[in-house]
Amino acid sequence: MQQPQSNATKTSKKKVIILMALGLLIPIFLVSMAILAVNSDAKNQEKYAQQKAEMLERIEAREAAERAKAAQDQPEPAQDENLKNKQQNDAAQQQ
Repeated sequence: MQQPQSNATKTSKKKVIILMALGLLIPIFLVSMAILAVNSDAKNQEKYAQQKAEMLERIEAREAAERAKAAQDQPEPAQDENLKNKQQNDAAQQQ
């Protein structure tokens, strides 16, 4: 009769040890995954900020180029007035 009790206690001790090990390992695993996620998120945020800054620089450069091109394409208003006055003077002299 002593024999069956010792087997039962051995298996119950094994189960208890396994459950205690899982009870320790599962929280350690969860904490390590959380730390990995935070580190990865920080790196992703840094890359995102860098990409955003590069995109803003490109947009500003493109807008500056468009403004410069628009300024070159359109003559200044003072020149327009001078041309009109000159054309009026020429027309008056021809009459």
